[in-house]
Amino acid sequence: MTYSQIWNNAENEAEILYLEQQIVAIKKEIKRAKAAEQQEILDQANRKLAELEAKLDELEE
Repeated sequence: MTYSQIWNNAENEAEILYLEQQIVAIKKEIKRAKAAEQQEILDQANRKLAELEAKLDELEE
């Protein structure tokens, strides 16, 4: 494995960790929005969750 491959792998791992943390945070926001019956915030959070999960799927391939 070259230095470049190691660096890219480390970058991917860091980005995956970041995305996973963002997904946890957005899921908490979704729960709060559901509890408060804030549909607009809920819709935005669900769209953001879908985006984050798509990015995570791309990185994990």
